Amino acid sequence: MSAPQSPAADDIQTLFRYTRWANARMLDAMQAAEAVPVRAVELLSHLLRVQDVWFGRVEGTAHADLALWVDEDLAACAERAGTSVARWQSMLEERSGDALDQPVAYTNSTGARFETPLRDRCRDVVNHGTHHRAQIALVLREADGAPPPTDYIFFVRDA
Repeated sequence: MSAPQSPAADDIQTLFRYTRWANARMLDAMQAAEAVPVRAVELLSHLLRVQDVWFGRVEGTAHADLALWVDEDLAACAERAGTSVARWQSMLEERSGDALDQPVAYTNSTGARFETPLRDRCRDVVNHGTHHRAQIALVLREADGAPPPTDYIFFVRDA
């Protein structure tokens, strides 16, 4: 049974719904394009893999050991996008607002140890995705593509 959700937990859930929406819009645009710059696919792959790595660090799964930069194609990105945020949303539905304040101990990619509250880890995952989607949009524009708007306000308006 899911724990009761606090306003803070609802906000984090909304951010992950936004992330799923924005990733899907960007992926759809890339799949529909005649040609997609390799750099755009690299950035999307990285964005999605980082979501999985952080999930692994939070939940103690093998996802924590994924390489952050690999040569993946759009099909692999589409498969990962379909499961990555869904894993986060499922895990977060099981946690109450108080759980978001609990520290997550982890070792970063350089071997340094940290403890950060879950809510901050969640926000960082969402912000990291926003950062890289902006980079992807720039790469697509430079290649005369037309990236979709993925700003949060467009998500709100779509909802």
